[in-house]
Amino acid sequence: LHSTQLTTDLRKTSHKGFRHLQFTMHFTIPFFCIALVCSSVQVAWSDAGDIVSVYSADAIPIRLRGGTSSAGRVEVFYNGQWGTICDDGWDLDDATVICRQMGFKNATTIYTNAHFGEGADPIWLSDLACTGTEESLKDCPHGGWGAVNCKHEEDAGVECDGTPSTTELFQTLNDQANALIQHAAILDGQQSTITSMQQEIVQLVTDVPTLLQASTLQNNDISELQQLMGTLDYKVDELNDMAVFPIRLVGGNLSTGRVEVWHDGQWGTICDDNWDINDARVVCKQLGYKDAVAAYSQAAFGEGTGPILMDSVGCTGSEPHLSACPHQGWAVHDCKHEEDAGVGCLYEDPAAAFSAGLTASSYYVSSNTIVPFSAVYTNIGNHFSGSTGRFTAPVSGHYFFVFNGYSGYMSSYCMYIDLMVNNSVYKSQWLYDCDTSDSYDTNSNSIVVHLDKNDYVSIRLRSGYGLSGYERTTFSGFLLHYD
Repeated sequence: LHSTQLTTDLRKTSHKGFRHLQFTMHFTIPFFCIALVCSSVQVAWSDAGDIVSVYSADAIPIRLRGGTSSAGRVEVFYNGQWGTICDDGWDLDDATVICRQMGFKNATTIYTNAHFGEGADPIWLSDLACTGTEESLKDCPHGGWGAVNCKHEEDAGVECDGTPSTTELFQTLNDQANALIQHAAILDGQQSTITSMQQEIVQLVTDVPTLLQASTLQNNDISELQQLMGTLDYKVDELNDMAVFPIRLVGGNLSTGRVEVWHDGQWGTICDDNWDINDARVVCKQLGYKDAVAAYSQAAFGEGTGPILMDSVGCTGSEPHLSACPHQGWAVHDCKHEEDAGVGCLYEDPAAAFSAGLTASSYYVSSNTIVPFSAVYTNIGNHFSGSTGRFTAPVSGHYFFVFNGYSGYMSSYCMYIDLMVNNSVYKSQWLYDCDTSDSYDTNSNSIVVHLDKNDYVSIRLRSGYGLSGYERTTFSGFLLHYD
């Protein structure tokens, strides 16, 4: 059992939690490997300034060297090393596939005889025979990795055209980030399952030879052997079902749109045959929403342009991701894009933030009292009431609160503040200051509290204590992250 750590710097506001924050997310994604199943990701590193293709995990990374950002000697990454392509059989169809995988629209010129200089690494490919319709280099036939009779003086090159726009590049990066998040979230949840399955398979490997070595198999031994082998088949099927394919919503807004799935190096749509709310629920949960509110058919969000990848999807609603649902098979369908399926996901905007101040020049209480705040400066979501001094949580989650207390020219009046949740003491003596030797006292404190939906928070001033206002006594808070 191996793992690799992937670090993604996300500079985009998420629809769930942490708004307007730049943060770094670390995911450790396990890769399970036994004699029957082995999955891994090959990472290609290149020098600064190279444009390197990045598509699905099984794509072959490509870069251009010795020229410009759109023209150069073609190099591919294989077996941990960059290498060149021999120009035997090199034509515009090969170049078209290379450029498309690099993110360009098409190829304009092919080059032979090391036009951009000779490479120094291995010559990996020769007799490449793309038709021009392939999505990436991995789909093209060739003479075999390293099976060449060429020299570097025959290194192939290409010139590409139609540089992707900044918007397209950002969309690609966004798709890759979303795909990473989806993979990480699901695989992290499957860690314990995979570990348990690995232990069971190891036990099976131990048990089966013991039965086979018996001189005479009794009927119960045969039955037990059949059960063991059946369990092994089931486990292998379950492992295969764990393959996760990223999805996205297109043509709508943050929580609605045409459903597209990433498979075999390209985005494609889903046919609306048998498409229902259970299918939509699985899609929405994979995207991070709590539930679905609608399943759309007949290209409600416009027709897609890529392949139709799924048809007759039959989710029950409990699957962890869309690719775990039964369907006719990848790209097996009898549909047109006018039947593209869509979803509407349950979107809660739990924006909540407030800041309020006490304007009274003197506020002394003879009994325990919830402090009202006559000046409300900010009240995003309208979840704070100045008259009652109460903030009510719109959703369950973690909230940040800060209180700054001020008492001036109040003789022996001191500050004694309790933080209250649902009118019960949550933090006794959250803020306390009592110094009669000076003309004023000031103090502040902050806290992070988990609240359930409709819980309410307030500030209580203890009996016999006081505060001053002049807007220097303030109470503020905001939602950090909802559950």
